[in-house]
Amino acid sequence: MADNNTKQQHFPCEECGADLVYQPGSESLACTYCGHQNAIKTSTETIREYSFEQALRALEQSRLRPLDNTQVIKCPNCAATFELKPNYHAGDCPFCGTPVVTGTEQARLFQPKSLLPFLITEKEARESFDKWIGGLWFAPSALKNKAKRDEKLLGIYIPYWTYDSHTDTFYRGERGVIYYEQQVVTVTVDGRPRQQVQNVPRVRWTPVSGRVRLFFDDVLVGATRTLPRAILDRLEPWDLHQLVPYNESYLSGFQSEIYQIDLNEGFEMARGIMDNRIHNAVLSDIGGDQQRVHNLQTQHHATTFKHLLLPVWSAAFRYNDETYRFVINGRNGKTQGERPYSVIKIVLTALLALSVLAGVGYYLEKAGVFEQALEQGIEHYQYQQPYQRLPSNPYQYDPYRYNPSYGR
Repeated sequence: MADNNTKQQHFPCEECGADLVYQPGSESLACTYCGHQNAIKTSTETIREYSFEQALRALEQSRLRPLDNTQVIKCPNCAATFELKPNYHAGDCPFCGTPVVTGTEQARLFQPKSLLPFLITEKEARESFDKWIGGLWFAPSALKNKAKRDEKLLGIYIPYWTYDSHTDTFYRGERGVIYYEQQVVTVTVDGRPRQQVQNVPRVRWTPVSGRVRLFFDDVLVGATRTLPRAILDRLEPWDLHQLVPYNESYLSGFQSEIYQIDLNEGFEMARGIMDNRIHNAVLSDIGGDQQRVHNLQTQHHATTFKHLLLPVWSAAFRYNDETYRFVINGRNGKTQGERPYSVIKIVLTALLALSVLAGVGYYLEKAGVFEQALEQGIEHYQYQQPYQRLPSNPYQYDPYRYNPSYGR
C-alpha cells in the first residue's frame, strides 16, 4: 500500500504532458517527445551551514521514534505501486518509465539542502571513460575494444556531508637539531688499514610544547556505502562554490541515493582528514631538523555541516566473468574505478626490461667500463685528504666543530 505521507514529484511537459528530464549543463527540463524545454525556477535561498551539536541532539531524539525506511510509492502517470531501490529516493517507474522523485522525510532525519547539478552529458561521460580506459597501463587489449564492452552508464546523485570546524590542538613533543661530531675511524685501502677523520651526524633533542589553531572549511565525506570510498575520494576536487539550493527538478531522469552514513559517523571520518593536516601543522610548529610528537589533544569548536548531493555517472563492465565498477565526476569528467590487469603484458614487459638490462651490462663489461670505474674509485679514495673547508665568515668559525684536536 502506498504511503500517502510520502512526498512525490512528477514533471509533466507544459506542451504535451509527457515526462520531462533534466538536461545536464542547463537550467531547464526537456521533453523527450516534443522537445519543449521548461525552465527550472531559480532560487534565491542562501545555502546555510547547520550546527553540528544541535543536529546531534535531534539525532538522539529521533532514535526514540525510528523512521520508516520503506519507499513504497504510487506512479503519478500509470498509477502502479512500486518500491524504489533500497536507499534511493529518485528513479523511474518500472512499468511506464516515468521519472519520480520522492521526499526523504520518512526515511532520513536530515534532508539535502543543496546540490551540484550534472554538467556533462552521458555522451561526454562515455568519452571520458573511453579516454580513461585507453590510458590504463597493462590493461587487456579486449578491454579497450568498445564493441566488446557492455557497460551502461547510470546518472546518480550521491549524498555527501561537509564539515566546518575551528580546532585548537595542544601538543607535547621534541625538537631535534642536527649537529656533527668529528671522529677518527679506521678504513681499509688496498688491504692496509688507514685512519680517517669523518663527520658523524648527531641529533640534539629538546622538549617542546605548544598550541596549533586551524580552521577547516567544507571537509567532504561521502555518505554512501554503495560505491567504494577509495574510488569516490579520488573524484575530487568538486566545485562546491557552485552549489545551488536543492531543487527536485535537477533529479528528474536521474537516480538519487539517501545517505547511509549518518551525520556523526561522517564527522569521525572528517576528523581523520583533519587530524592529518593538524599533525603536519604541529610538525611545522615544532620546527628544527627533526620532530617527535608524544601527545596531541584537539578540541573542536563551532562545528557546522551541510548535507548535499553530488552528481556521478556510474557503471560496471564485465571482463573474464569479473565485474569492475567505475564512476565519473558529473561536473568535470574525471574518471576513477576498478580495472583488470593483463598478466601476459606484465610478464612480457618484465622480461623485456630484464633482457635490456642484461644487454647493457654485457656491453659495458666488454667495453671495460666497470673495471675503469672501479680503478678510478679506489684511486680517488686512496689519495683524498681528510679536511674541512672553513666558513667564509671568520666570525662564524667554531673551533670545537672544525678542529679535530678538540672534543665536543
